[in-house]
Amino acid sequence: MKKQTEKDKLTALYERLSHDDERAGESVSIENQKRILEDYARKNGFINIRHFTDDGIRGTTFKRPGLDAMLDEIRAGNVATVIIKDQSRIGRDVVEVGLLKRTFDEYHVRFIAANDNLDTANGFDIMSIFRDVINEWYVADTSRKIKTVFKSRMEKGLRCSGSVCYGYRASKEQKGEWIIDEEAAAVVRRIFQSVLAGETVASIAKALRTEKIPIPSEHWKRTGEPVRAAKYTDPYAWSATTIGYILKRPEYTGRKVLGKTVCENYKTKSSRKTAPEEQYIFEGAIPAIVDVETWQTVQKIRETVRRAPKRQNAPNRLTGLLYCADCGSKLTHRYTLVQGKWIEDAFICSGYRHLIHDCTMHHIVGQRIEGDANRELFFQPLS
Repeated sequence: MKKQTEKDKLTALYERLSHDDERAGESVSIENQKRILEDYARKNGFINIRHFTDDGIRGTTFKRPGLDAMLDEIRAGNVATVIIKDQSRIGRDVVEVGLLKRTFDEYHVRFIAANDNLDTANGFDIMSIFRDVINEWYVADTSRKIKTVFKSRMEKGLRCSGSVCYGYRASKEQKGEWIIDEEAAAVVRRIFQSVLAGETVASIAKALRTEKIPIPSEHWKRTGEPVRAAKYTDPYAWSATTIGYILKRPEYTGRKVLGKTVCENYKTKSSRKTAPEEQYIFEGAIPAIVDVETWQTVQKIRETVRRAPKRQNAPNRLTGLLYCADCGSKLTHRYTLVQGKWIEDAFICSGYRHLIHDCTMHHIVGQRIEGDANRELFFQPLS
């Protein structure tokens, strides 16, 4: 195989733009970066140029499609030079940027930051280290300023997020305020009343599925509201998780709760749920869908642990070996309440009450199936 010469290798032009850069008003659009880099490459005699682009990705993230594609070409020995507009385009993390520069050195790749007058062909530039530090400080400072603005808004009762919980819709007259969505609010009230009537969240979810009540995402889609979870297979697939999430939201009593989560790390954007004392709570700030007494009663019911007696025996020896003749799902062995009666040592279909494919309610007593199995084994002819 013919060895690739330096003239045959690529000149990689790398561009990156994040949403933070757009908010800051910097003239670093992808089109602008490409124009600057192409002009620089042409004036300095670089050939075989190829663009590697990451649009809308912040500088503290180093898992980027464009960057990864460029590094693959570098490790394959296909790149002679990497040119960027300035050092902040390659990243805003001192450690990660240092590792990238080490990779460039390892594969003998010339690294150029056009606007920073950085060219590794001219030797080590100590100022590049200070620029990397400043670039990371910029992210930290921006994060601090954003947090300060958010805190100031929340102290005044102003929202920092456009998301609206099920049962409400964003007001078109007053920005940031909620109004009741009567169609969804009726479903919310029904869910709370069903819990008061003694129904379980699973039975409520099944009833809503049976009546083909649209799930929140489908409802928002039909009414033209922003949809948070756009990917779903069944528009009526209510789950116990969704019901439980609705039941614990204090907003339905008219309480505005701000600052439920807080960003912990400006690099990873990881967040955590805040404690009640860290939140900003405004009573009666939004229209109530259920009264406070109903909501509190439901919380007490939900906090009460109600479970079947724990099984004391060892696992049944047939567990995992039996399947439903109707739907093919595994039969699970349990002590459970079946059709209003406590059934001990029974196998029931695991497809029953399944979110997508719901099998019928049927069971078989463990002693009976073991007896049938023993008889089958006993009367098997010897080979």
